[in-house]
Amino acid sequence: MTSVMSHMSQLRMITFQSLSEAAVSSRCVLAGAPAAALADEAAPSPVSVACPPQSPDAPAAAATSPPFLPREEVLRLGSDVGRLCAALLEHAPPDPPGRSPLPGGGAEGEGGTASLFPATLADVPGSFWADGRLPGPGGRPESDPTPTAAAGTPGRRAIARAMGAAFVGLFVTAHTCGLDLRTCVLKKLELNGRKYPVELCRGKSDKYTEYTNETGITAEIRSQSTVGKKSSAGGGGGDIVADVADPSLTVSGVTSRIRRFATDRSWNRYHTPRNIVLAMMGEVGELAECFQWRGDDQGPSAAPVGLEGWPAEEVDHVGQELADVSIYLMRLADVCGIDLASEAMAEAKAMADSAAVEDTDGKELYDT
Repeated sequence: MTSVMSHMSQLRMITFQSLSEAAVSSRCVLAGAPAAALADEAAPSPVSVACPPQSPDAPAAAATSPPFLPREEVLRLGSDVGRLCAALLEHAPPDPPGRSPLPGGGAEGEGGTASLFPATLADVPGSFWADGRLPGPGGRPESDPTPTAAAGTPGRRAIARAMGAAFVGLFVTAHTCGLDLRTCVLKKLELNGRKYPVELCRGKSDKYTEYTNETGITAEIRSQSTVGKKSSAGGGGGDIVADVADPSLTVSGVTSRIRRFATDRSWNRYHTPRNIVLAMMGEVGELAECFQWRGDDQGPSAAPVGLEGWPAEEVDHVGQELADVSIYLMRLADVCGIDLASEAMAEAKAMADSAAVEDTDGKELYDT
């Protein structure tokens, strides 16, 4: 039991940095770049990524690495999210009716009603998401180091793997755009705190534009830009400036912050798996809009870095859309009781391992 608890404690320490490096490294291997060592899931640590650098200050470790094109990675991300939708449709039950809004619009917590809307369905005895959960690697022998918090049935395993693949895709897409996903998520959480003041939106599912008169934030992109703006304290919970500079920031820590954000606003009632996935699909569409009509003109001959040449506000917009998709995915995993970080780390390792196997049929390994 001690070894299992130690293993789970280590999984909770997976950072954005170590996961980003593992995800990008695995993508490099699939693209034919020199293989880089992946972080050990049981003891995650930074790894060396032999791919295009994310900033001018980063070492040019692989000038010969194949270029990652933003539009291609966005399309791959859309494919990953599509697989997640298919897994949910095939394996998961419809959303539970018990999480529908309370009669009369009562807020969660009134009259002991908070128990009707737990922050995660994994806490609901007998639910699809709770039944058969295990304290160690779900459905695998304890000696198997491959981490997972989703347990039991093949259906839950398929859903968990699809979530992990989508998270890997988000890290790779952010890297391709020259963006740090951790920073994007933290900045967007703070912005969301200003868009959705607790005192105005508790228990409501209204769009943020309903509060424009109070917040001054409109649907116009420039109104939401974070370019050149200082962070305000407490918008997304915690010290956002210190967090962005903290390389040890864990995925589980940010997931807890997202959960608190929803609970403070009495939004748990709306956060069912299908509701969240549909919202996430909408954000993937908004990310795609940033790249449509631009053409695939970023070939190897031009070899631009990320979104080179894009106006700062447009780059900021891409970062916000990546953050929106990430936040919904992290919330989905939390609601379903799945350890997203460990699933993504396992998926990154599986991707790299698959590339190491000789492809005798010439099949595209990325699609396996």
